[in-house]
Amino acid sequence: MTWEEFVAANIPDAMATAVTVQQYTGSGAYGDTYADAIDLTPCVIEDVRRAVVVQTVDAYGSEHLSSSTVFAPLNPEIKPGSLAVIPWRSRPARIIAVARLLAPGLALPEHQELSLE
Repeated sequence: MTWEEFVAANIPDAMATAVTVQQYTGSGAYGDTYADAIDLTPCVIEDVRRAVVVQTVDAYGSEHLSSSTVFAPLNPEIKPGSLAVIPWRSRPARIIAVARLLAPGLALPEHQELSLE
């Protein structure tokens, strides 16, 4: 079962939405750079604050507070540092962590989980 089939069968239409993402492409002399905006759909958004441990160069990582989690299709692969705009917010939020969930043999389809700042 694909992510799209799972959402269509299990999530009410009012809960499935599109999220606009600008992929982080790097940093230059004038700051961070981003690719053109794309729409990820269908997405399910959970507006819950939670602590997220972000991988850093040392062994400890750092802890950030995530305001929302977006469950999205596996493709395209989103990178941490990218910007996301969810429908009910006017400003973009930075994606602080990305988890790719591969669940072979389980009823849950493959998808990615984006933790927003």
